[in-house]
Amino acid sequence: MKTKTNKETTLKGPDDFATVGEYLCKLREAKDFTLRSVVESTKAAIKSGKLDPQSAVSRGYLSNLELGKYQHPSPLKLKALAFVYQIPNETLLNKAGYLDKTSDKLKQDASFTLMLKEVQDMTNSEKESVMDYIGYVKTRRRQKYDKGPKKG
Repeated sequence: MKTKTNKETTLKGPDDFATVGEYLCKLREAKDFTLRSVVESTKAAIKSGKLDPQSAVSRGYLSNLELGKYQHPSPLKLKALAFVYQIPNETLLNKAGYLDKTSDKLKQDASFTLMLKEVQDMTNSEKESVMDYIGYVKTRRRQKYDKGPKKG
């Protein structure tokens, strides 16, 4: 998949954007995808049977969607974009207004997905620090549960 030049991106969740188009634009930029690469990935997924043929998107459609010209895009097209961007389909359906409310778990998953992009740019020392912190959090959680009342 061809990508464009790496840009500095700030990680945000779907609720930080006014429209689904703005959110999709930020996702595409965060993953360094071009409009063309998104279209090509969608076509490849359709050809391999992973997506419905009606989920195809064109560069023009995607550009107009990102510019906010489509307020309620097709759920099939959102599914295709979620597949390409590797995020939960429900995130895009919610942002486009198809779902009533976002669960906390869904918000966390979307933010976590964007955070993972940042890991690629970390040095080994930074990655080690993150892993140390994760280990610390796990240890604290185990200690919290170990201190609880014993059953039996």
